[in-house]
Amino acid sequence: MTVHQDSAVLGYPAIPEHRDWLRLSIGVFALLIGVAAFAWPDATVRVIGLLFGLNLLLTGSIHAVMLLFVPGYPVLFRVLGITFGVLTALVGILCLRNITASLALLLVIVAIGWLLDGLVQIFMAVGRYAEGGKGWRIASGLIMVLGAVAVLVWPKIGLATFVFVGATILVFVGIAQIVSAIAGMRAARTA
Repeated sequence: MTVHQDSAVLGYPAIPEHRDWLRLSIGVFALLIGVAAFAWPDATVRVIGLLFGLNLLLTGSIHAVMLLFVPGYPVLFRVLGITFGVLTALVGILCLRNITASLALLLVIVAIGWLLDGLVQIFMAVGRYAEGGKGWRIASGLIMVLGAVAVLVWPKIGLATFVFVGATILVFVGIAQIVSAIAGMRAARTA
């Protein structure tokens, strides 16, 4: 059964077989935000809040929608992933809404968003057994979780250090998601 037939059977709207393009776009977006943060190391809290908030909002929304409509995920992974995806998007909205807040608040908000997004990545990789690029998705999720833990453990880091750590995380996560999407496209083509 193809993805179109499977989703029609389950009552979900038909999802394009090339859902890896969504992962590719998330990876390119994360990579671009990471590069922008590296290129602008003296950015203000407002700019960093805007960039990182947009990243959290986009990735959380796309992950929640993918887990809601793409068949083949176990119920537990689907429920937890959708919940964490929605929470990640809400954290992104909170980050965008309070972009003039203090640096400490921004650090905590972004770290919570990274933690939730990393968990969603891991759930999405573990939940699908026959998907290409699974190892890269797990690596991407682990990078996000470890970055979140690092920021939460050292909440008094300065803005320059946070921008460097955050940009590094986003560049590595972007690369991992791009490679994962390309591997998924290749696996779909050969199947």
